[in-house]
Amino acid sequence: MFLLPSIVLGIGLAVTLGGRPRRLATVQFRLSWTVFLALGIQVVIFSRLGHGIPVGEVRALHLGSYGLLLLFAAANVRIKALLPLLGGVTLNAIAISANGGSMPISRAAARAAGMPLLDTNVSPDAHHLRFLGDVFALPAQLPVANTFSIGDLLIGLGVVAFIVVASLGPSEATLSASRIVEPLRIGAFRRLAAGRLISSVGDWLTIAALIGWIYHTTGSTGNVAVLLLVRLAPPILGGGLAGFVVDRLPKERLVAWIELLRGVAIAVALYGVATGQLVPVFVALACSGGLATMSSAAVPSLLPGLVPAPQLPSANAVLGLAKDGAMALGAVGAGIALSWLDAMAALGADLATFVIAALLFSRLPKPRLVTAETGGARVTAGLRYFLTRRRLLFMVLSFGAATLATGLTNASLPRFLERDLGFGAGGYGFGIAALATGLALGQGLVGFTRVGPTAGRWIGVGLLVMSGLFVLLGMTQHAPTALLLIGLIGFVDGTTDVLFETVIQREADPRHYGAVFGFASACITTTMLGAVAVAPFANELLAPHGVIMGTSLFLVAAGGIALVGMRGSRATVPSEEHQPPVTEVLRPGKDVSIVTSRALAEEAKAVAAELEREFSIEVVVAPSLGEWDPEIVLASVEKSSKVIVLHDNSGNELLAADLAATIGEECFQDLDAPVQRVAVEDGDLASRVRQQAES
Repeated sequence: MFLLPSIVLGIGLAVTLGGRPRRLATVQFRLSWTVFLALGIQVVIFSRLGHGIPVGEVRALHLGSYGLLLLFAAANVRIKALLPLLGGVTLNAIAISANGGSMPISRAAARAAGMPLLDTNVSPDAHHLRFLGDVFALPAQLPVANTFSIGDLLIGLGVVAFIVVASLGPSEATLSASRIVEPLRIGAFRRLAAGRLISSVGDWLTIAALIGWIYHTTGSTGNVAVLLLVRLAPPILGGGLAGFVVDRLPKERLVAWIELLRGVAIAVALYGVATGQLVPVFVALACSGGLATMSSAAVPSLLPGLVPAPQLPSANAVLGLAKDGAMALGAVGAGIALSWLDAMAALGADLATFVIAALLFSRLPKPRLVTAETGGARVTAGLRYFLTRRRLLFMVLSFGAATLATGLTNASLPRFLERDLGFGAGGYGFGIAALATGLALGQGLVGFTRVGPTAGRWIGVGLLVMSGLFVLLGMTQHAPTALLLIGLIGFVDGTTDVLFETVIQREADPRHYGAVFGFASACITTTMLGAVAVAPFANELLAPHGVIMGTSLFLVAAGGIALVGMRGSRATVPSEEHQPPVTEVLRPGKDVSIVTSRALAEEAKAVAAELEREFSIEVVVAPSLGEWDPEIVLASVEKSSKVIVLHDNSGNELLAADLAATIGEECFQDLDAPVQRVAVEDGDLASRVRQQAES
C-alpha cells in the first residue's frame, strides 16, 4: 500500500535534492521479472479478480508472491540502496510464512484505521510473530487509511531511499558502514568525542539531580519551574557571548577551561545542597548552562581543524550520538544516585565528569588550520558576517521556527500520551525513548552516508516531511502508531541536526565559526523558551491533538525558509581524493622565510629567484593568511630565524598582522629579527627581503 505514494515521494525528494530520476533507467537489476510476476499475483488475489479462488489457494499464492520477491532480493543484494526494501520484504515474508499465508493484524489497529476484517490475507487470529504483522494504522480520516507492518514501512522507506540515491548518482550518495568510524581513527577526535560524551553526561546529571533534590526538599513544582527557567535562560546569553568570544581564543584551550569553570559551578551547587540554600544552586545552574552553550559553539567550530573535510558529516554524527547517549546515561545515573544515595553523591559524580572532560580536552592539539579574526572591530565582525550570509541566516531562522513546533509539541506530549492514548504515567517516558531512538538512527544514517553538495537542501525537505508526520501524529488515536510516528520524527530530526552543523562548517568562514554557532544557539534557545511559555495557553485553548497539528504550520514555514535560503550555489565539498589546498613549502631555504597566501605565490617565488645568489630564501604558501598550518610555518621560522609576511591590501591587512603576531609569540626564542609585514603594492619587494636577511 506504500508503493505508489513512496514512488511519488521519492521522485519529489530526488528532484528537490538536485538528483536526476532518469538515472533510474541505468540501474541494472537481476531477475527483475520476479517483481512484476509477484505484483501481478497480488493484484489478482487482492482485487475482484480473485473472488471465487479458494481461501487455501489465495494464501498459497500470497506466500508464493513473497517467495518471488525474496528471490529478487537475493539476486540484487549488492545494491546497498535496496537493503531497507529487501529487509521489509523479508520481514513480511517471515510473518506470512509463520502463519500459513496470512498476515497477523491487530484488532486495535484495524479499528483505528476504520477497516473491517474481511480480507482473507490478514487475520487477527494469526498468533505467530504478531509484532511483525499489521500492528500500526494510518488514521481513518485519511483516504488511504489502512493497517501496516514494520515490513511495509521498510518497503516504503526503501523505495524512497533507492530512488533518491540512484537519482543523485554514485559519486554523491555512496553508503558505507565504515564511514562513521573513520573519524575515530584520529586520536584528537577520539579525545574530543570522549570529552563531549562525559561532559554531556555531567550536564544531565546536574539537571536531573538538582530537579530531584529541589522537589524532594521543597515539594514545590514552582521551584522546579524556576530551576528549569534558570537553566534555559542563560544559554541565550551564553550563545550570544560565544558569538563574540569563541573566535577570539584558541578553541582547543577554551573547551578545557569551560569544563573547569563548570566544575567550579557544580562545587557551588554542592555547597548550596549541603547547606540547604536554593540561591547558590540557582546561580550555579545558570552559570553551568551558559558555559555549556559556549562549549556547544566551540566544539563544532574546532572540529574542521581536527578531521579531514570529507569526514565532517561522520564526525558530527558521532558527536550527536555521544550527546544523545549522554542524555540517557546522565538521567539514569542521577536516578540511581538519588534513589540509593543522595543529591550530594550525584553532584560529586557530576564534578568528576567535568574534571575528566577538561583533562581530555587539554590534550587536544592545535587545529590543522589556524583561523584568526583580528582588529579593533572584531567584536562585532562575527555578528555582521552572520547577518549578511543569506544561506546561513535563513538556515538558522528555519531551525528557530522548527524549535517552536518541537517545543510546543514536547510540552503537550505528556497529556497527549498519558490521557488521550491511555499510556498512563509512563507515557512521556515512552515517547522520549522513541524520540531518542529515532534521533540516534537518523544521526547514524548520516554518518554512513557520503554527504554531497546538495545535502543542505534536505534540511528544508526534512522539515516539511516532519510537518506531515506531525499532522499524522495529531490525527492518530492508536498508541503504537503514535510511538512509531514520534520515532520517525526523531529520525528526520537527527538527520537535519547533523547536516545543520555540517553545512555551517562547509560554508561559513572559519574565522567566524564561533559567531555562527553561538548566535544560532541563542536563536534556537530563545524560540524554545517562547514555545515553553506559550504551551500552557495553547493547551488551555486546544486539545493536545489540535496543538500538535497546529505546530505543523511552524514546520511548513521552517521548511519553506530553509528551501528558499539554500537556493543558489552548491556547497563546495572536498572529495577524499582531492583535499583542499594545504600549507606547503614551495621553495626551500635557510636565511629568510617568506610566508604568504597562494594568491601571491608567484610574487614570492620571483623575489626568491631574484636574490638566490645572495640569500637562501624559503617560500611557504598557505591557502590564505587566515588558514595556515602552524607545524609547517613554525618549522620554517625555526630554521631561518627571520620572517616576512607577504600580503596585499585588498582586505588581508588584519590577517597578516595577526599571523605576524602569532609567529612572534610562538617563535620568540628563535627569531633573530622582528617579523616584518610587506604589502606587494608597496613595491621594491627585493630590497625589503634583502634588508630583513641582513638584519
